Formats: sequence, structure tokens, C-alpha cells
Amino acid sequence: MVRNYKIKKMKFRIVPSLLVCLLISVQAVLADSPLTSIYFSANYPEYPIIEKTGYDRTFNDEVAAFLLDKTKPIDAKAALINALGWNYDQTKNAELFRERLAKKYAATTSTLKLSSLNADELMCLGYLMAMDNYFAVDDAINILEMAKSKKPTSFTISIILAMTRAQKAMETDFCKVWTLTTDVLNDKSLKRDMKRNSIQNTIDHMILYKSYCYAYGE
Repeated sequence: MVRNYKIKKMKFRIVPSLLVCLLISVQAVLADSPLTSIYFSANYPEYPIIEKTGYDRTFNDEVAAFLLDKTKPIDAKAALINALGWNYDQTKNAELFRERLAKKYAATTSTLKLSSLNADELMCLGYLMAMDNYFAVDDAINILEMAKSKKPTSFTISIILAMTRAQKAMETDFCKVWTLTTDVLNDKSLKRDMKRNSIQNTIDHMILYKSYCYAYGE
């Protein structure tokens, strides 16, 4: 069971009229998707760069340095990317970060080996890719899975991966958006390397999809 977080129990009795409403609401839900709707960057006021980035939405040397800094906690790095945000025209923040990674590892963007990156770097790259183009997240998922394989006990990596998988799942299965989240929340092997408020922000959005599990009889 999911514990310690404010998850309200909801019971639904699906009737024909409600099913019609669910179908009508599909387009609205698609516009309110995990990667574009979950905000947790405001929970890190101790890092002024996060608030600043939330205003100007610009990937610059200061942002890159923060993401590459081994002394910065992984959830703060995720929060900085969350602050960078997304837009409908897509951004190229992942490309800019890949350029910084290539420079660090004395490579080019085409010769950079993902296997040489550490878990934090892979998380940052994968999350940036997902935010850059949330309509096509397969490559981002692959990179986030690599991050998880290198740091399997990180809650931050697992929940960012779940958010990205949920974005993909919305193409076919709204219920899975919620179950992907609970899988992470219920995983006792994970180290909670993310602030409680940030976790709650994620739950507050993902739980909106719980009703679809009842609709499908799960």
C-alpha cells in the first residue's frame, strides 16, 4: 500500500453517461499530461538558480554547471530541469546539455558514449529529452532506464522514469499512468532522495488517472 502521502480513496460506479463523459474528456486529459503538468521546482528555494530558471526558461552555462556538479543532489537537478519546462514548439535543451557532456568527456556529440555517463548525467539528459519533445519519449525512456540501472535505488530517477513512461502510456492506457506511479511509491528498495513536497506534487497529478483503473475494471 502507498503510505505517508495524502492519497484520497475514491470509489466510482461506471454508468453509460459517465463513460460518455470520460470519452469526451480525453482531449482535455491529453492536454494535461504528466510531463507538462507536474511542477515541483518551487520546493527548492535554497537554490536560487532554480527560481531564476523558472522565470527565464534559458539553458545557459550556469544551468549546465549545476547539472554537472557532483555535489548537487539529484532531486535538485531534476527540479532545475522541471523549472526549465517545455513548450509546444519543442526546445533543444538536451542538445545543449549533450554538448556540455561531450566537452567534459573530451568527445563530440556524435562520439559521446552514453555508457560513460554517470546516473545523474543520464537522468538529466533523459529528462531534458522528454521535456524537449514530450510527444516522442522513447529515446528518453531508454536513457532514463540506463540511469536507473546505474543507480537502481534512487527514488528521483525512478519517479522521473515513471513520469516519462506515463507520458507514453497515455497513448493507449490512462490507468497505467497511475499504476506506474504506485509501483514506484510502493518500492521499498528505493532511497527517498526527493523532497516530500515534490513527491506529493507528483501524486496530486497522477492520482487524477486512478479513476480510469476503475473504469477498466481493475
